[in-house]
Amino acid sequence: MTTFSIIINISPDDVKILRETGYSLYGFKSVAAAGDGSPTVWFRLPAEKLLTATKITWQEQFEAYNSTSTVAPKVVIEPSNTIQTDLGELVTIQMGSGNIESTSDGYPGAVSFLNMNTQRFTVGISQLVNGESNILCAFPILGAGASKVITPITKIALIFSTEKIETATVINKAMSAGAYIDLRGVDSRSVSYAINTGWSALGGQWLKNFDAFIDLKRLLIENTSTPERSLRDR
Repeated sequence: MTTFSIIINISPDDVKILRETGYSLYGFKSVAAAGDGSPTVWFRLPAEKLLTATKITWQEQFEAYNSTSTVAPKVVIEPSNTIQTDLGELVTIQMGSGNIESTSDGYPGAVSFLNMNTQRFTVGISQLVNGESNILCAFPILGAGASKVITPITKIALIFSTEKIETATVINKAMSAGAYIDLRGVDSRSVSYAINTGWSALGGQWLKNFDAFIDLKRLLIENTSTPERSLRDR
């Protein structure tokens, strides 16, 4: 299982200011899927844990969930059920109970969902980050055999903010300026942050700066554009 990491380099003076002013580091992760989904806060590193070389690590270790929480801004997604799963597996919401099971019948490279219940749910995946499995996205799924296919992408967004936001909270607009970092093809990156000049990576094209209030849905949810196929008939 590959371990990915990002080291964020910050000067001692800036670490002191970030701590004194109560800035937390927020992380979001990108996925590809069809339909209208939203990113959620994947991790929050509070001010007192910021260092001159702050390291974030994550693994390709996944869980799937279903929930009755509504996908709307500032809503904290509360799972009804969670289950360990992996890329290529199919997570089925069972008729009647709404419980979930994971089998090896999904699409390669993705976590697939099939809702056999007659109730609409919210579904998504969690991924292990800094030793904890946290929700990173939320998508509505209809009942009666509706499907959803979610493909994790090795891109993350980082934002410093004074807002106090729980993990698993739906966020559609960036709370502050941030960095969008592409780790496809590598397992680690090193970036720098300064309170007056923002994020940088020695000119690396794999880091893109973005402004406060941008649409995080547009940035982080890559629409597959192709209609989702029926998993029930496979």
